[in-house]
Amino acid sequence: MRRMAPSRIDTAVTRMLGIRYPIIAAPMFLVSNAALLEAAGRAGAIGAVPSLNYRTAQAYRDFLNTFPKDVPFGVNLILKWAERLEEDVAATVERQVPLVITSLGDPTPIVERVHAYGGKVWSDVISLRHAEKAVKAGVDALVAVGSGAGGHAGNLSPMVLGPWLKAELGVPVVLAGALSTGRHLAATLALGMDGAYVGTRFLATEEAGAAPDYKQALVDSGPEDLEYTKEVTGVHGNFIKSALERFRAGQGKAWKDTWSAGQGVAFVKDVLPAATVVERMVREYSEARAALPSES
Repeated sequence: MRRMAPSRIDTAVTRMLGIRYPIIAAPMFLVSNAALLEAAGRAGAIGAVPSLNYRTAQAYRDFLNTFPKDVPFGVNLILKWAERLEEDVAATVERQVPLVITSLGDPTPIVERVHAYGGKVWSDVISLRHAEKAVKAGVDALVAVGSGAGGHAGNLSPMVLGPWLKAELGVPVVLAGALSTGRHLAATLALGMDGAYVGTRFLATEEAGAAPDYKQALVDSGPEDLEYTKEVTGVHGNFIKSALERFRAGQGKAWKDTWSAGQGVAFVKDVLPAATVVERMVREYSEARAALPSES
């Protein structure tokens, strides 16, 4: 018997951002877009997009200016590739984006500017050393990117990395790495985490900007069809082996044609509207809680 999905799941993240569910459609290079963010946000979750998904600073600014003001959303600023970082930060501040997620760099100057207008800053981390620096910089939460995550990923188990960082540093932690279902959401919250950072499952949605054959590859692939390597970008990440073979043969471009995916692809069996993904995860979360063994 299916249970009714809860209307709200209360965590530090939902309170921080004013959303109903602690589900984040993770920012995915080249494939996250305004349609995905809006669909996730209207369904009670929140989505984020890398600023570099827009080929120019003006295109990014145009996205910010036209995105609905009644939908919560976030942007990802990749600090390592900083050719136009200042322009993107300025546009982000002008729009007063509610959530800014930093990756691959020192978030200190970003924190100061975003906090000045009341926004929140999270930082992607894969180790305690990185997390300590981010907390010292004043971030509002950490995104613990464990093994099995799509794209750039760490090598510690999410079940260890997330709880360890929270125990050591005492700040809200959002968990990333192989999360695709409502059971994963329930496990994430049972570990004491404050939200689930979900990439691959949202990649296989109607709104995501991936090519149809990329989405079909997600449906057709399992976790053993992935390889963890740094040869594509210089930073370790998980990629679909068939796409890696094309890359090694000199066919296609890094990232665009070398498809990344997380180990949560094991549970991606269909391409759905993003709102349906949120609804299904919340319902499965409720069912998972109800199915736990009773105490005596």
